[in-house]
Amino acid sequence: MKVQQISYQNNSILNRKQQGQNVQFGRQWAEHISWGANYIKNTGKTNFKLFSFPDAKAVLLELTKNAKIKATNWWEHFINIKNPETLATASSAAAIAAISTIDDKSRLIPMEHKGDGIYELNNVDAKPGDGYRYVVIQKDGSVNTVKDPYSKQQDNIHGWSGVYDSTAYKWENTNWLEGKDPRRIIRKPEEPLRGLEKLIIEEVNIPTMSKEGTIEKAKTRIAEIAKKNVATAIEIMPIENTYSMQWGYDGVDKFAINDKIGGPDKFKELVDFAHGLGLNVIIDMVPNHIGPDGNYLSQTGPYKKCASKYGDMLNYEGENNKYVRDWMVNAALSWANEFKVDGIRFDLTSDAGSDWLLRQTIIELNEHNPQVFTIAEDHMKKRHKLTNYYSNPNISHTDTLNLLDSQVDMIRNGFPTEPWSIGFDSEWDSQYKDAVVDMLITPDANSLDQIDKFLPYSHYRIHYAYSHDEIGNFDGTKFIPKFLVGALGLYDKVSCPNGENRGQEAAKASQKIAELAVSKEFPNMDNGQLYEAEKAMGLNSFIDKHTIEDSFNTAVAKQKLFLGTIFTTPGPKMYFQGDDEADLSLFKFFRELHGDKRKGTRGVKTIEEAIKEKGYDPLEEFARPDSIVGRIKPNGIFKDLKKQMVDFSSDLKSLIDKYPVLTKGKVERTYKDNHHNVHVHELTLDGEDMLIIKNYGNGFHWDSYEYYDFPQNSTWKEIFSSDDKKYGGMNYCNKERNDITNLNQHLSLAPNSFIILKKIG
Repeated sequence: MKVQQISYQNNSILNRKQQGQNVQFGRQWAEHISWGANYIKNTGKTNFKLFSFPDAKAVLLELTKNAKIKATNWWEHFINIKNPETLATASSAAAIAAISTIDDKSRLIPMEHKGDGIYELNNVDAKPGDGYRYVVIQKDGSVNTVKDPYSKQQDNIHGWSGVYDSTAYKWENTNWLEGKDPRRIIRKPEEPLRGLEKLIIEEVNIPTMSKEGTIEKAKTRIAEIAKKNVATAIEIMPIENTYSMQWGYDGVDKFAINDKIGGPDKFKELVDFAHGLGLNVIIDMVPNHIGPDGNYLSQTGPYKKCASKYGDMLNYEGENNKYVRDWMVNAALSWANEFKVDGIRFDLTSDAGSDWLLRQTIIELNEHNPQVFTIAEDHMKKRHKLTNYYSNPNISHTDTLNLLDSQVDMIRNGFPTEPWSIGFDSEWDSQYKDAVVDMLITPDANSLDQIDKFLPYSHYRIHYAYSHDEIGNFDGTKFIPKFLVGALGLYDKVSCPNGENRGQEAAKASQKIAELAVSKEFPNMDNGQLYEAEKAMGLNSFIDKHTIEDSFNTAVAKQKLFLGTIFTTPGPKMYFQGDDEADLSLFKFFRELHGDKRKGTRGVKTIEEAIKEKGYDPLEEFARPDSIVGRIKPNGIFKDLKKQMVDFSSDLKSLIDKYPVLTKGKVERTYKDNHHNVHVHELTLDGEDMLIIKNYGNGFHWDSYEYYDFPQNSTWKEIFSSDDKKYGGMNYCNKERNDITNLNQHLSLAPNSFIILKKIG
């Protein structure tokens, strides 16, 4: 038998104690960067290091300089196996001798087993761009040809790994990297107002920042973000290597950047570019699972724990878990050290499967990259340990990690244990988000108590109303179309005979109405033309032009209100790409899988099931073009919408820059007016005092709004109104007044608006 097919078996694995091994590792920096293929420029040689099955017979390195071979799937270029039926009983040396290359296009070199499943091979004649893979001979004689879990260059998720020169890129903005640029936000800064309270994040997705979907073309959009002077940071959705352009949460190569969007050097160039514009860069990474396509980790070593609805979970606490944990920790360190990101956001930490893995990651980042801040997406209530960090200066870094290892060993031996602190610097505030969204979207909602509950404890949490999840995981529409569904009663107006998918049909109609409202044609349409257009949308009831225009204006007012609520909450803030300009482009969930997996879009779901769930086809070729930010250009009645929203957002940001009380202020008091759906909070800091009055209701108040518990014995002046005419509002303002007191309030307050009052006496 000449060719051995790849085996998918994962046999039982002996731990290092059973093997009699006692290898100690302190996780010093040299240890962290030793894994994978490390090209040494001074020598022109490459060192290779792999963690594989501890009980494997042998591991060989296969090298090729043939570009054609490197680009192929590895099973398209097989190896020779002599007498495969005797391989299981052969000695290590005999097993190695039984393997040879099928032709002269590649060469095989045995790796040295250092014990504990660690294999090394140094001073190999391999240059950047050369292809390599590992040949793993397991204990039962099965042979796996696998890519490198530490691969930094992966042209194809099913192909060979590539040797990469990590030192080739020369960073330009060195002042930023050295912390000298005051715009850089630092985890624990010595200077005031350089910490996380200065974060205003625009969450972005590189494949939808341009038609091309590449890192290079994303620079144009990033330059626009910097020019608007709203965001101080961009948070990039995952770019871990996947089969296609997509959201990125299906990454399978944790150290390799998706080559389809540009690869590692292009991403370094983008980070450098953003730093030059004064933007901090946050990368989103995924510690909780591996995607369904291109995942061969279980053939490399004991990486896999079990399957989940998202993909394979990882073996952080089972047999031989230490190097699996180190692998994920090293991925985080790679983002910080190799790619110079300023912050790392960890996806769905509540589903990571190990708090000890999270704790270890934070310990290592704080040790080796102490300026880089960390953000968790957890969604678990009362999880106070998530952002508490304990460090004993009397215990060495190595001893701390050894203690952590012992705790994981206890779990593996059946004695549950968990850390009492993990130590993220921040977390997404999903509970506050839920309350704000409820007040904005749900008719007659009364979530002021929830806003009141979470607002005073908000200083370290990331405040937001919409992220990629709230937009794309449902129907793909952004805020304005989401609001129009209820405002126009579309749920009852769409034709949906069997009642299924009514929500998706309403969302589709809402998106079409929103796009129609900002079109050139809308102002000149008569009732007949409008009726035919709505009929084509699947509506069974006519909605007149005035109602559409009025509802759209209300939606824009609410968009400003949600941004105002987030921006005036102390602490870090976030919005999704284009929300600062009321962008109407869709943001759909999209991805494309390889081969027979192309029919599935999430786990075992088929395309048909995904369409039924989401209301659209999620394949990249269909969903991504609809999701390009800025795709819809407002015209007609709303031709000034983008400028008005950008003016609003940038003016509000300028106010935040001018008054630190809006980022670091203490919540002195709050007030709930449940009758009018108005919420008020007062912020104080170093003699500055601000009142933020938010009207979530539909009531018009012209020189007539007053509320109980207005601060006594003080005079106030309005310094901002979201309803200013400059921003497309009705000009319900209190601009000229310097006499606002508790006895002389008489405030003008438009529906779905907010005002900011500053204490002047």
